[in-house]
Amino acid sequence: MRIASHLRASIKPEGFSAISRWLSEATPPGPNAAQSRSRRDRSKPVGFRPVLAGILSGCVSFFARLRWCRSFVAQPPANRSDAFGITGIAWRSVFAISFALLLAPLAALHAADAPRKKPNVLFIVSDDLKPLLGCYGTSWIKSPNIDRLAAKGTTFTANYCQVAFCAPTRFSLLTGLRPDSTGMYLNPDQSQDLLRTRLPEVVTLPQQFKNHGYITHPLHKVFDGRTVDQGHDAASWSVPYGPWEMAPGEKPAPGGYQDPATKTRLADALKKGNPTSGPATEACDIPDNAYHDGGVAHTAAKRIREFANKEQPFFLAVGFVKPHLPFIAPKKYWDLYDRAALPLAPFQQLPQGSPHDLAFYSHSGELRAYSDIPKTGLIPEALQRELVHGYAACVSYIDAQVGLLMQTLADCGVADDTIICFWGDHGWHLGEHGHWGKLTNYEDAARAPLIISAPGVAGGRRVTALTEFLDVYPTLCELAGVPIPSHVEGKTLVPLMRGDSDSLHKAALTQMSHGRGKNGTMGWSIRTPRYRYIEWRAADFSADKPVFGNHAQATELYDYESDPLERENLAEKADRAGLVKQHQALFDQLLPHLPKRLE
Repeated sequence: MRIASHLRASIKPEGFSAISRWLSEATPPGPNAAQSRSRRDRSKPVGFRPVLAGILSGCVSFFARLRWCRSFVAQPPANRSDAFGITGIAWRSVFAISFALLLAPLAALHAADAPRKKPNVLFIVSDDLKPLLGCYGTSWIKSPNIDRLAAKGTTFTANYCQVAFCAPTRFSLLTGLRPDSTGMYLNPDQSQDLLRTRLPEVVTLPQQFKNHGYITHPLHKVFDGRTVDQGHDAASWSVPYGPWEMAPGEKPAPGGYQDPATKTRLADALKKGNPTSGPATEACDIPDNAYHDGGVAHTAAKRIREFANKEQPFFLAVGFVKPHLPFIAPKKYWDLYDRAALPLAPFQQLPQGSPHDLAFYSHSGELRAYSDIPKTGLIPEALQRELVHGYAACVSYIDAQVGLLMQTLADCGVADDTIICFWGDHGWHLGEHGHWGKLTNYEDAARAPLIISAPGVAGGRRVTALTEFLDVYPTLCELAGVPIPSHVEGKTLVPLMRGDSDSLHKAALTQMSHGRGKNGTMGWSIRTPRYRYIEWRAADFSADKPVFGNHAQATELYDYESDPLERENLAEKADRAGLVKQHQALFDQLLPHLPKRLE
């Protein structure tokens, strides 16, 4: 067995085609081969290759090879040199190769019966990334690598997050639980291990892979760091969370800035005890890994090279922070775009009949915290173009990092054995409804990209069925042959990926809360293929478990077939009352834990 295995591992692919040629050109030695040979001119030795070819072609079956080897050993020619024109080492080589090939079928059977190594998982998340990608139909964006991933995988075009905010959406996806099960609705004010405090026994997605023999390792922002321990939930990883490697030279300032003037200003303000914010954009002419995400990608590529040589499969989780504010990317990615030609949001008002004003959605408070953004009023058009330009540059910057990781998988020979899951944790308003930021229940915040490529699953598929981030956990488990824990609340996407089904959910559920104390508000949005229904209720967040009211404070209904920009809330229209009732019935079906609605 060892001889056969060694030989099969040693012969190059072209060697097998050469053997085939010898087999087709050679004549098998008959029973009188030695006698007929003795009658010929023995001064001309038979070539080594024809003899080997004859041996191989004359011993087609396993038992034929066995009989030949036995007869050769028991009754060797009296004069091997006279009989075959081969002497010494050549004979031993022919016999050794023949014996190894005799055992080759057994080695093949053993290999077929041996358990296959499970596929690796490359799990990539991009912060605040809306579906502004070429593979999602945005022709002007430069995202060739993510588009290439989509071409070899499945693109989910109607995918929605559970909460359009960093901490709760990641908390939900990585635990497999809805926000109403985790109690996580907003980003925490301060860092604390909320995961193990609230859900001490929950098995997270990477933890489930670790428990089933995987090397698991995180880089940068996978969980939101404010919700887990200093080990980025140490229980989830077999290789601990650690730093990423940056390019030589000055390290970025807080916020990721590398511009010397900005770094000096921020440092001076900090020394004076009056910390200040930096600008909303930056475009230094520096290498990719002089900014954080490039450093993360280079370190992730190094980890792939390390893990690819291990016996265990790996689950490598890579968290990129762009295109999160501030919009920072190397200058070469800004140079990909003509700012004057970039489109602006076509509808920059709240929907007619909306129950809330912009103050409810923080009035772009995240953006307005930056030093060069006006604190009130509309964002001027020139500044809007700069912001869209910065967001696009960040998308292309992240695209290049995804390309680096894909190329590393190929270079290591594991690309065909690796599941790649790429997702943006939620969408982002680039001026739509006059809002610059996340945390709304509208389409631009709730819809987010999801692309999954897996061995054995045909690529280039576009799934238009409704999906949720909650579905990622069971999907990756099924694709990798890892058991799906019973607590997981999502549904596997594998039937959609294989084309065995064309629907999964009646509606996708997104929610957002307003306020943190007794007088809070919660809005649940159910997105069907055509409509979005939103219902707002009172919420008391003062206790460990929230208490929700039994009265709809306000409702919203949007028809994306006739109004894709959400210009008008139809919920109060008399001719849509029946449609509202239909969606309320679906709402009650999907959210049975809520108090019964009082009319």
